[in-house]
Order: sequence, then C-alpha cells, then structure tokens
Amino acid sequence: MLEILFFLGPVLIMFYIAVIQMENLQLVHEFSLGNYVEVFTGSANQEAFKTTAFLSMLTTFTAAVVAYPFAYFIARRGGRFRNQLLILVMIPFWTNYIVRVYGWQVILGSEGIFNSLFIWLGVIDEPIGWLLNTNFSIWLGLTYLWLPFMILPLYSSLEKIDETLIEAAYDLGATRRAVFKRIILPLSIPGLVGGTIFVFIFSMGAYIVPSMIGGGQLFVGTRIAHEFGIGGDWAQGAALGSVLMLVVAGTLWSLMGYTDMEEMF
Repeated sequence: MLEILFFLGPVLIMFYIAVIQMENLQLVHEFSLGNYVEVFTGSANQEAFKTTAFLSMLTTFTAAVVAYPFAYFIARRGGRFRNQLLILVMIPFWTNYIVRVYGWQVILGSEGIFNSLFIWLGVIDEPIGWLLNTNFSIWLGLTYLWLPFMILPLYSSLEKIDETLIEAAYDLGATRRAVFKRIILPLSIPGLVGGTIFVFIFSMGAYIVPSMIGGGQLFVGTRIAHEFGIGGDWAQGAALGSVLMLVVAGTLWSLMGYTDMEEMF
C-alpha cells in the first residue's frame, strides 16, 4: 500500500499541476486545460513528439536487427563461453551512462575518431558535420545505450527453446530457413516484445542523449527539462510529462499480452 502511495502521489501531483496555470514563476491554482491544448497544438511540442516517436521506433527496430544475431549466437552457439559473452554484453552497465554518452560526443566530434580517420585515409577533405548534434547522433546514441536491453530478453527466450523441437524438424526434412521461420522465430517473440518494450520506453523518455549529442534537436525529454528549467512553466512541463506517460503506458499495455515479464530474466 505504501509503495502504491509513493507511486500515485507524484503522478497525481503532476496531473494537478498540468491543469493549473503559472504566472510570474508562481503556480496559480485556477483550473484550465490550456496546457494540454498547447501540448497538441504548439508547433514545438508537435515537432518534439514527432521526432521522439520516429527516433524511438527507429532505435527499437535497429536494436532488434542488431541484437537478434548476437542473442542467437550466445544462446545457441555460445557453449561453455556463454557466461563470458553475457558479461561482455553487460559490461557497459558498469560505467555511468552519462560518461558513455560523453564518449560518443568525443568520438563523433569534428576532431573525433571517425572524422580524423576519414581525413587521414583521404575519404573526406573536411570533417563531416552531420555525425554530431543531429537526429543521426541521437539515433546512434540511443541504439548503443539500450542495445543490451534488447539482447538480454532475446537471449532469455532463445535459450529456453527446446532443442528436441529443432532436431525433430530437421529429422522431418525441414531446411534451416524453415526451422528458423516456423520454430525459432515464433518461440523468440516474447523476448523480442520484451526488448521492444524496454528500448521503446527508454527512448521515448530519453533526455541525456538528445541534450548531450543532439545539439538542441526537439525531443520530448528536452522540452520537459526546458519548461521546468529556463522556460519557467512548470504547468506546461507537467502537461508534456503526463501526455508522455500516457503514451508510454498505452504502448506497454498493448504489448504486455505478448510476453511474460516475470519469466523474461
């Protein structure tokens, strides 16, 4: 009961602040839906939600494509090195993610590793500008940051597949492609959905990546930080946060039927 109170309390406060006004940096307790109207009609907010949703879906898709071969190899071909390979996946968690994001800022910069290498090889004559402070850098940073959260659920599902099912399929004349399509892929769907939940939700609420290597690109997380910071409009920030929470909750609710979170790890 106490846990529910500590969860619902801040959420209710956020929804309350979202329906009042703020004048001269002071909350005015007058009921109004104007903040929610601004969320859906304001050009900056609309652009932020479009960019956030697009990059979150792109990040989720990219993470799934990259993670599946890794998870499959560890689960089905890892053998006695399986634990060591899993440790390699989890090594990034040992370092603060802000430090890791800052590392990408250094790598993608005009004097970073990529630009320096390309210039040294003669591929380019001057630094590539779109590597940093663009939607590309946000997508790359989010994919790198949340990739382990896609690999681990996929590994869990792939590792639990009964080997006798695969052997029986081969005995009946199935090709490797058919075995993957008819057995391995369907049985790995719960892990794929679980990874999608993690990566998409984390990407939708991202703030550090777009603020550090996004170069001011409009993102919901940065918009909320702006309103609670130099923007000085807590009510608008609370409205943005509550809408984002409802979008994430709706996504989670729609996907939960395809996986069992308790058995994922």
